[in-house]
Amino acid sequence: MLDRFKAAYGRMLGRVDDEEPTFSSDDEHEAVLELLVATMFADANVTEAELDEIDAYGQDHGWNTPAFSFGQALGSATAKVRDAREAPDGTAALLAALSTRITTPGLRAEVPDACQLVASADGATVPAESAWLAQVEATFTA
Repeated sequence: MLDRFKAAYGRMLGRVDDEEPTFSSDDEHEAVLELLVATMFADANVTEAELDEIDAYGQDHGWNTPAFSFGQALGSATAKVRDAREAPDGTAALLAALSTRITTPGLRAEVPDACQLVASADGATVPAESAWLAQVEATFTA
């Protein structure tokens, strides 16, 4: 499913199927990971399917390098998301901070759909996830 999405999205942007958007740093990759983890936690129900979708996203983008790995960064990303969820207006602040860290235009355009894939990975998108996805969409397409 992700391959079909990526191919269609690439054609829509006029990119060659094998071409990846360029990214400024591993910090941007880490910010995307935090965003995907926040999506996974949106309904307070973490599933193996959502974790697998997040891992597949990192793999598909070739972001697992000696300097950065989705698997290794998952713990710190999860801690940041949990801290944000416990603070008043913490998720809104987290989303705003992630928006400033994810600066590559192609990636900014892609992350709402990536979040949708994570949210629907377990077979259902509940109202809490839908509300989060709407916030992500508004933040990254503005």
